[in-house]
Amino acid sequence: MGSGESHCHESYNQEKLKKPVLYLYPEKPVEIEIKLNFQNTELSCIYPKFNVSNNSWKVKAFPDGKISIGEKNYPYLFWEAYSYNKIDLTKGFIVKAEEAGAFLEEKLKILGLNEKESCDFITFWLPVLIKNKISLCSFQTKTFFDCLQYDITPKPKSFIRVFCFIKKLDKEIEVIEQKLEEAKREGFTIVEWGGSEVNN
Repeated sequence: MGSGESHCHESYNQEKLKKPVLYLYPEKPVEIEIKLNFQNTELSCIYPKFNVSNNSWKVKAFPDGKISIGEKNYPYLFWEAYSYNKIDLTKGFIVKAEEAGAFLEEKLKILGLNEKESCDFITFWLPVLIKNKISLCSFQTKTFFDCLQYDITPKPKSFIRVFCFIKKLDKEIEVIEQKLEEAKREGFTIVEWGGSEVNN
């Protein structure tokens, strides 16, 4: 989807972006169009079905988070993909299995996820951290998101994006601790979370 340029194609490692989901919270019921404008990325799964001719969803969203397409309702929009874009693991956190649940609760709250979104994230990624025993967790920043853009009409006032890259470690290592910026919600808000298991 698109050709890479600048930092969006500095890494040729293929990473599977798992369960990115979008929650929509408009201030009033509204029709929304969301187009995926991703670079160096191959979509592997989309749900609910969307318009493949221009990679977009057209939905009606409600303040309580409900999303409607025709007669069907959904709690979020879902996609998965293989990405060939550069990722940054130079900063992050060393997470032991026994500390993983509390770690995620603390960091996701800072990053702006509410209780439901955090629960959805944790129940998907906590088993990975427990299985790994010791992990490097790095939350991606603007450089990563610049390669995975959306064209959204109408535009949200707040767009919270949380992607955690997780690498299994054989032992604890020294890593620069990541400084996370506290996210706030204002007006029409979209929340996205996802992640990837890094294999090398």
